[in-house]
Amino acid sequence: MPCYAEFSLAQIPPLTNKTPITLVAEKGFWTDYLTQEMLPKFTEKTGVKVQVISTELDTMFNLQTQDLLQGSGKYDLLTMEAGWAKEWAANGYTVPLVELAKLYDPDGEKAMEKYLEPYYPSLLNILSYHGEIHAIPYNNYVMGNHYRADLFDNKTEKTRFQSQFGYPLAPAKTLTELRDQAQFFTRKAGAMLADKMLTHDFYGLALMSGDKPHINDEFSSMIWSLGGAWMQPIYNDQKQISHFEVPTINHEAIETAKLYRELMPYAVPVNEQFAFNEAANAIATGQAAMWPFAYNNLWHKSFKVEQNIPGARLAVSQVPGGYPYNGAYAFAVSYDSKNPQAAYWLIKYMGTYEAQHAYALGGGNPCRMDVVTAPEFKSESLRTIAGAFEASHIANMFWSTKVLELGHFTSTAMGQIYPELSHACYRASRRPADSEDIFIKLSAEIKHLQNTYGEVPAIDKKTNDKH
Repeated sequence: MPCYAEFSLAQIPPLTNKTPITLVAEKGFWTDYLTQEMLPKFTEKTGVKVQVISTELDTMFNLQTQDLLQGSGKYDLLTMEAGWAKEWAANGYTVPLVELAKLYDPDGEKAMEKYLEPYYPSLLNILSYHGEIHAIPYNNYVMGNHYRADLFDNKTEKTRFQSQFGYPLAPAKTLTELRDQAQFFTRKAGAMLADKMLTHDFYGLALMSGDKPHINDEFSSMIWSLGGAWMQPIYNDQKQISHFEVPTINHEAIETAKLYRELMPYAVPVNEQFAFNEAANAIATGQAAMWPFAYNNLWHKSFKVEQNIPGARLAVSQVPGGYPYNGAYAFAVSYDSKNPQAAYWLIKYMGTYEAQHAYALGGGNPCRMDVVTAPEFKSESLRTIAGAFEASHIANMFWSTKVLELGHFTSTAMGQIYPELSHACYRASRRPADSEDIFIKLSAEIKHLQNTYGEVPAIDKKTNDKH
């Protein structure tokens, strides 16, 4: 890994604008760290006070969008989910980082280009708009398969699996292998598991199959691995998106729903609220053999299984099918900031090696290659927080430019489309007879939303309608 000239607090020049700024941040340890450690140092250095509005992620979009529509300048620094990035940029809500660098940085745009070098290209491509980067990511949630290595490596289980399915037991590389393993590891209380009698029912896997956004992330990963997509960007000779194609009958989505329903009998029982925290807890409390579509920023929660279950050992592999959902939470400067100068320097400070390293130590999944691959995170003593870093690195590098091939990461209307995907996936997971109709209606809704809110049109993709 090359060594990057590192930006630090000391490099912030004297600021002419001392107007206090307001930052929106997600509740949790990261906000606590900012409030207690970083922001006091920033204020001491610059003389600019920073107010933090701490909010839950599920209220963050509406909270900020309502204010951005009014242009009241209430928030100087925004927190966004990657799926909103292009929509907000297209609406003019966020300012390109290079534009700010030209205004406020002694070294201009070169300083920002150098600053961004350690960041994963996949995340910067998701957060860019017309080739300009508008936001600096801090929390990466690329997926991995969190699995019980102690179960997969057990000789008795390996022998039984080979006998039953005719191939060796190893972390699933395909969705068919995932189904086999989910079935194999599902046991009733009183049965044997890894040479010990179970005192409770045990399940092959945990799925985020509640009526929450995260079921879409699982479906999307599976659909992409089958060669499908919700919508696909079509580029012109100038490498700009001319339009999107949407399959009228999304065969890969229909096939995914079928596969997903086949997995559900072997999954930890859920209610409508069951999502990532519940899935991580299912692994942590020894209820399941794997969480195949886990967000790697939840590794530290899954890892608690090693404390809770004697002999348990957690490991991570790439997701079955090889197309992990990817994205990040990021900071951007709002168009109506009352102090864009201070906001620019604070966003740079919050994305330094120092900040991302501290974020990693707190259990977060960082977005900088130099932090993720730092030698200390390979040590056994830090496996509780960094055990999935190498898997995340591989997954992020895989997506570097591939994110530009999917409408999911290129549409400026994804903030509007995403909730419709989630609701459709949930319905299709429960209603086998209606699956095809659900996805036909969803494709029509995707086209409608893209043509209403997006910058370029969406049209029907001609598909082979044979089943």
